[in-house]
Amino acid sequence: MATQTLLKCYSYEKLDFFPEKHLLLWRDDTRTLLTREESRLLEILCLFAGEVINADSLYRKTFTSLDAFEETSDHSYDINLLMVSLTGKLQCNGEMAIPIHVVPHFGFRVPLPTKTSRKQSVVLNPSSPKISPPPNTHTYEYSWFKTIVTDFIWLKVSILLSLAAVIGLLLWNS
Repeated sequence: MATQTLLKCYSYEKLDFFPEKHLLLWRDDTRTLLTREESRLLEILCLFAGEVINADSLYRKTFTSLDAFEETSDHSYDINLLMVSLTGKLQCNGEMAIPIHVVPHFGFRVPLPTKTSRKQSVVLNPSSPKISPPPNTHTYEYSWFKTIVTDFIWLKVSILLSLAAVIGLLLWNS
């Protein structure tokens, strides 16, 4: 038995951006890893694609509550350095794959993506016969997305088990 899941993916002409994996997947199947901060910055820009978002609002949305397990979130990130690093990774043959437009005195803007999610088939019963991909789809969609979904599920399970252990310890000590 198989089920369809949606992965957050911002698709542009030259690449696909997967925020949860901090990954840029180019059309020639090459991959570029982003730092957590670069990925979060690009995700916020893509989330507000088509709109101009000012630098203060972009900074707040990107860097406040970046990690739920951090005790403090008052880090000092330099948005200009992150923009330079991010634009370097988005370069392809002298052109920006996702152009980040700077609107003077107003903020930043990226164009609208062609898609914002990607379907992925997940096989629930591994002993069942493999389902061939539907026609007119790229084979790379089915090869590495399975590991993304598996990693995401294991991350959720480990977080839930950790929380259960902490709650158990707190209840046992009180």
